[in-house]
Amino acid sequence: MMNDCNEGNTQENSEIDNDQWICEVDQILHKMIDKLGVAYGIVRESNNHEEPTCWNIRIEDSETVLTSTILLEYMSRNKNLKEVLSFFMCDRFPHYR
Repeated sequence: MMNDCNEGNTQENSEIDNDQWICEVDQILHKMIDKLGVAYGIVRESNNHEEPTCWNIRIEDSETVLTSTILLEYMSRNKNLKEVLSFFMCDRFPHYR
């Protein structure tokens, strides 16, 4: 019986950790792009826990999509989320150099 409770708590904690991670990505992206002083938009899609989250990022005339998969690829080389997002932005947007 204890295993069932622990499994439920583990899944619940996993969802909380995932939500916290998504919020952290949102906050970092907004802060990073705000510093540029240009028009931008970020739309996060898929609040469904069964589908991966993605962010549609538009800075002036350029647009890209950041998926959880892409983010995890960058994180395989670097564990600092701020640096990872900075590398991603530099790779995708000429504005961000």
